[in-house]
Amino acid sequence: MQFDRRWGLLLFALGLWIWMAYSIISHTATHTIKAVIIQSKTPLRTIESRVTPRKREELWIDKLYFPQGNELRHPIYGYLGYKNNFVIYLTMRVNSLRDQNITFDIYSDDGFRLWVDGKMVAQYPKDRPFRKSTATIFLPKGEHHIKLKYFQGYGQLGLKAVYRTDDGSSKLFGEDSNSLEFLENDR
Repeated sequence: MQFDRRWGLLLFALGLWIWMAYSIISHTATHTIKAVIIQSKTPLRTIESRVTPRKREELWIDKLYFPQGNELRHPIYGYLGYKNNFVIYLTMRVNSLRDQNITFDIYSDDGFRLWVDGKMVAQYPKDRPFRKSTATIFLPKGEHHIKLKYFQGYGQLGLKAVYRTDDGSSKLFGEDSNSLEFLENDR
């Protein structure tokens, strides 16, 4: 019995379709953290520097982790094409499952500002190498809104945001723990 090439083409097409579907699903972030990236035409020296938009991009990320390097990249999206003079506005919603103290560790190169429910809780407003800033706040049970603004001037860059709960667990922003869960946002 001879193999009909049409069946081979059909099997190939089906395999290609399955591979494409898997690739799209596995490289798509949940709508947990909204990231708006704005490239500035003018140099940024501090968090207060005026941003003159050249390019704007919006994307959703699952975890707040942009590794150190010369170009902005994320584990899901890869290299994003931003190297200097840009800001990222990150917004997320969290549900505190109980009254608790939360410690935020923000690692950044360059500066950032962190707000919880509209109140600024941590910042480093100037240019710096990759370093950690820490703030501890009381977070009552219920839903809360977190905003983080990050700026990159020139040179190396990186951003990583971690939270620690009373029970000692440490997680990236976007990862749920026993006492804090990140809620999916509406588009």
